[in-house]
Amino acid sequence: MTKNLLVWILALTLYACGSVYEDFPVPPASLVAQFSYEINQETREVTFVNNSIIPERAGSVTYTWSFGDGNTSGESNPTHTYQNYGEYNVKLVIIASEVSEIKETSSELALLQPINIDFTLFYMDTDFSLIRGVGQTSVDIDAGGFGAGIALDPVENKLYFTDDDNLQIKRVDIDGSNPEVVHEGLTGATNLTLDLENRKVYWTNRADGSVQRGNMDGTGTFETIITGLSLPEGIAYHDGKVYISDVDVPPIGENIYVANANGSGLEVFISGSWGYGMGIDPINERLYFGDQGVYDNPADNRIKSVNLKDKSDILVTTNLEAIGANGSRTYGIAIDPQEGHIYWGDRNGQKIKKANLDGSDVETLLVTEGTPRGLAIFK
Repeated sequence: MTKNLLVWILALTLYACGSVYEDFPVPPASLVAQFSYEINQETREVTFVNNSIIPERAGSVTYTWSFGDGNTSGESNPTHTYQNYGEYNVKLVIIASEVSEIKETSSELALLQPINIDFTLFYMDTDFSLIRGVGQTSVDIDAGGFGAGIALDPVENKLYFTDDDNLQIKRVDIDGSNPEVVHEGLTGATNLTLDLENRKVYWTNRADGSVQRGNMDGTGTFETIITGLSLPEGIAYHDGKVYISDVDVPPIGENIYVANANGSGLEVFISGSWGYGMGIDPINERLYFGDQGVYDNPADNRIKSVNLKDKSDILVTTNLEAIGANGSRTYGIAIDPQEGHIYWGDRNGQKIKKANLDGSDVETLLVTEGTPRGLAIFK
């Protein structure tokens, strides 16, 4: 009897629960504006696909597209041809008659001229563990793992790069052939730079807060030349000096350090800098570096330069695009002193950009498939 009573109580409870959930009011579907697009870069024609969510209760709906170049459309899925290459902010506004709702959304798109450069630009695409070459040579090179540093040896036409996943320094011919492990058994490998005259490769090690170096041909054992840093990131070599950025919080972090080639004489070169990428203009003897001045201010991102002999003249070269909670970051900076250009990777924006060395005439050279980090040019 007790058993049967429990069964009946359970059955009634389940029925009652079912009735409650069936009678519970379901909130009406919301009006959501969203779209995607496909770009034909050669013709500058963009096909927009309206992916908006339109509930039945919305009634009749009108669409207004603003293409960012002064032109508009009221079609549901318009096609628009831009007259000029460039970057445009596209906005879609939806008005629903029955519910008196207005929803809008916007997205940036970039129409880029086909890359017409007389050299090869290499960058690390960390989303795909690839080194990609564009321009004079088009090539995808398997990096084997995550890495942020890349440097070019124009003497032997080889690319050196870090593989932090496999804790190795590697090199490969610029056409992607003859991959080699140069140094292995590391505890970390973040960014790197080359001393071509003395045939040394230097790299930062965030895991140990150190800077290490080894022979470029892989002979001998690598050595730790600087310790006591916190999160060393960017690194550049010039004229017997090594420059290192530390991206941790003060007092050790937010500084650019300088040391002799063997690691001795370490001192603060520039204080208050929180950045990743570094590059040297050897002709004008200037150091270019990323500077994320305030961590929680996404608009406070810049590339600066400073004279290596007189570090008092710090100049802002360009502001970085403010994307995401912490802005964007540039992990790769490459300098072409002969042509007077600077190239950098905008990680969050997924773009490679170019400007004159004084920061004028900024342009987007390439929209990358993944996030760009290390950068090098081969002429």
